[in-house]
Amino acid sequence: MITTGSKFLIGASVMAFVATLVYGLGQGGVLGTVGLASATAGLIGLATLNAILRDSNVFSDDDAPVETSSAAQHAPASSIWPLGFALGGVVVAVGLISYQPIVVIGLVALIATGGEWAVQAWAERASGNVDHNAEVRSRLVNPLEYPVGGAAAIGIIVFAFSRVMLWLSKTNTVVAFSVVAAVVVAIGFAIAYRPKIGIGTMGGVVAVGAVAVVAAGALAGLDGERDIPTFETTSVWQEEAILHPEEYRAGAEEGEHPAEPICESPEEFPEADEDVSQTVASKSGSYQVFLTEDGTLAFDVPGPVEQGPAGMVIPRSNPTNVIFRNESNEHRRLSLDLGTETVQIDEEDAVVRHQICTTLIEPGGAQLLTVEAPQPTFAVDGQVNPNGPGGEAGDGFWFYVPGVDTAKLELIVP
Repeated sequence: MITTGSKFLIGASVMAFVATLVYGLGQGGVLGTVGLASATAGLIGLATLNAILRDSNVFSDDDAPVETSSAAQHAPASSIWPLGFALGGVVVAVGLISYQPIVVIGLVALIATGGEWAVQAWAERASGNVDHNAEVRSRLVNPLEYPVGGAAAIGIIVFAFSRVMLWLSKTNTVVAFSVVAAVVVAIGFAIAYRPKIGIGTMGGVVAVGAVAVVAAGALAGLDGERDIPTFETTSVWQEEAILHPEEYRAGAEEGEHPAEPICESPEEFPEADEDVSQTVASKSGSYQVFLTEDGTLAFDVPGPVEQGPAGMVIPRSNPTNVIFRNESNEHRRLSLDLGTETVQIDEEDAVVRHQICTTLIEPGGAQLLTVEAPQPTFAVDGQVNPNGPGGEAGDGFWFYVPGVDTAKLELIVP
């Protein structure tokens, strides 16, 4: 059946064709003939297209258009992806004027929501069957959605847990997560005890728990982490004395710590020398330095001791573990002076002593000192080491014990 609109367009096409013939043969004008011929071609095209679309009308006696016309198709389902795509664009715009990581988050949101939007729009036009369209979409994107979505959900929950743990104190963290573990066990027992519990109920419980964890993590993150004090090691005290001399001097005047740098002081420093390990397990093939009862330093190295050198030889640029054993009757620390090094103090280069040391070791105690010599001994020939014996023999690297003038041992680095 030819529709009314198609009849009008077909008639107009015939009249335009006749007018083209009459004008072209009678007047012979090229420009007018081309214009009428173009109008004829356009009208023929519109008539053909309108006949195919049937004026978008559905007739009661025609069964085919009932199933194929646009009016017979299901309306597209509501979608959240356009809103997500718009929010991703906003996040990108905000990130461009603030922080680069925000731009990355916005781009990820744009790619994810844009892809989901495109797939949903394509699947809705796969056929006239809504169930079939949903199955097509599931087959295409579920293999990607489930692992990526699961990883993202686990990452968010783990991050939320970490914010809560860093917000609580050490004691409260143990208590809080013991309670959480007990609650999880109780819920699991209740689900196992009632195997006929509905899937919706289980999903609701899991959803409520996830929302609670994320909300707690967000609140804890906004409030900030708890204060985590820094443990004052010997290296921290030594750096403080070198890099912040004025603050270090002020602290010494107030009685917070001894006046000398820790590697040159025989006195006890707060925290660094308190409750430290005083024992080292017996190890084969280890370097050892002993502070004897007569106040001198002796050493033992793996293998035979080379003839000639009176000092201990270690390899260069390799970490070497040296065990210090205090066999004297006083609390002592072992220090090592490795020459000089250049550091930044108040944005200016300064040459300072390169020193490392153990904590204060009780009589009979032991501790491990890791040594890494950055240069050989001959590189500092002629540079007097104030912690060596002094004079010409004082250059090089030297082990020493603060407060014991006779405790000197040369360290030789080939």
